[in-house]
Amino acid sequence: MTTIKLFAAALLIGVASFANAQSTEAETAKACADMTKAKVELLTKELNLDKDQTAKANDLLAKNEESLMGMRGHCETMDAKAKEQDKATYASIAEMLNPEQQKKMQELQASGKLESCGKEGGTGCCAGKKGSAKAEAEKK
Repeated sequence: MTTIKLFAAALLIGVASFANAQSTEAETAKACADMTKAKVELLTKELNLDKDQTAKANDLLAKNEESLMGMRGHCETMDAKAKEQDKATYASIAEMLNPEQQKKMQELQASGKLESCGKEGGTGCCAGKKGSAKAEAEKK
């Protein structure tokens, strides 16, 4: 009887851990989608992108975030790879811009606005979530 109780308790703990992991993965995916959306909105506004440019920028940024998904939680490794991939993604976006937009894109990158976009409260995709409730409350 004791063995059955121990087995049931272990099974319950395992199921709870699995459910929590799935929830965290979904939250991370949403945070990354939110970050992509925020960056696209910033680029659209700052660079005055047309609909076609906006759609292409969204596709490039979404693919960039998807490629980093398996690295979430390994921030040091991910940060190095993310910087490399971001640079390539931004270069691809710059290729579709006119000269005036390219200049503004360079200014956005130099200012750090683009990198901090979607990382409210000092967190972001790397942390698996947007700003914490505490950080959100402190802003208000």
